[in-house]
Amino acid sequence: MKRLASVLLFLGIAVLVFGSVILYMEKAARQRANDVASTRFIRVYTDMPADFIQTVGQAFARKEKINIVVVPLTTRQILDSTLRSDNMGDVVITSQEVLQQLSEKKELAPYSSPASDTVMHQYRAENDTWTGIWIDPVVFAVNRDFYAENPDYIYTWDNVVTSPMTRLSVTDFVSSSEAEDLLYSMSERFGEDGAIGRLAYAGTHIVQYGKFLSTPARMAAMDKADIGISSFNEVMRVKNEHLPIAVVYPDDGQPWYLYGIGVFSDAAHKPDARRFVDWLLTGKTLDKAMNASDTYYLSTNELRRDKDERGHLLSLWNLKKVFVKTGRDSLKKRWVTQVRFARDTE
Repeated sequence: MKRLASVLLFLGIAVLVFGSVILYMEKAARQRANDVASTRFIRVYTDMPADFIQTVGQAFARKEKINIVVVPLTTRQILDSTLRSDNMGDVVITSQEVLQQLSEKKELAPYSSPASDTVMHQYRAENDTWTGIWIDPVVFAVNRDFYAENPDYIYTWDNVVTSPMTRLSVTDFVSSSEAEDLLYSMSERFGEDGAIGRLAYAGTHIVQYGKFLSTPARMAAMDKADIGISSFNEVMRVKNEHLPIAVVYPDDGQPWYLYGIGVFSDAAHKPDARRFVDWLLTGKTLDKAMNASDTYYLSTNELRRDKDERGHLLSLWNLKKVFVKTGRDSLKKRWVTQVRFARDTE
């Protein structure tokens, strides 16, 4: 009996030890899997605000267990491979114009998926080398008192620029790539002469050309202008500071600035880079990351959900945005000489 009890005790101890070893091995295997997952990463080149892209990357890492290494670069560095860091990039997040140039240089690999195929054609490359992810429309920031006192005001481009009693504020059209893009978009929409003519008329009652994209909205909020022409992102930042402005979409449609993503042809982590592209196109998953970084771009797949002060939906201009350098330079020169500093040359 004693011998049987000893045997049973030995077997019990053996089972406990064996079970502990199995549990330890399973835990170690899970830890190794987690360690491997945690070492997965993709490197993102961008000339957008690094803190915003970092916040977006952190949201992706939490969901997909793939780390994002953000490498801030200038636009010139992105376009010139000899100026980039020694670390090979997997994806690039930048403006449409830069993506188009990278595509022409064969530096981006074609990629399409069910997620990218839902993006409208005008917001992605025909050869699938890049896909638009965020749109920043140009809208009107209207002084709250002006908005309340003029309920019948017609918020069209022609009426805003030709109403001499309306105090306007716009960004200097050569102060940034976004401001320049508005000039080019107006030229595509109205023709070069039409754009210059409208802007010359607007120049007679523009109270100030701003150096920064947020200036027109702040001018309107401070009652130094009735209407500021600015990007949706900047207007929403001012509005969310609880300053007195109304966000109004132009009745005859809105120009827009596009940011997108492309996967480099020589990317070392293409599968994970493509997963990042698809995740970015899911729209609502980015809302928290956007709000956390005080950024208010609109997803290319969620454009119709945002309404202005009057309950109007966006109606974005149908733009091709094929701007050649000689045409851009000529248009900027005309604006500078015939509008911006026209009085100085008379």
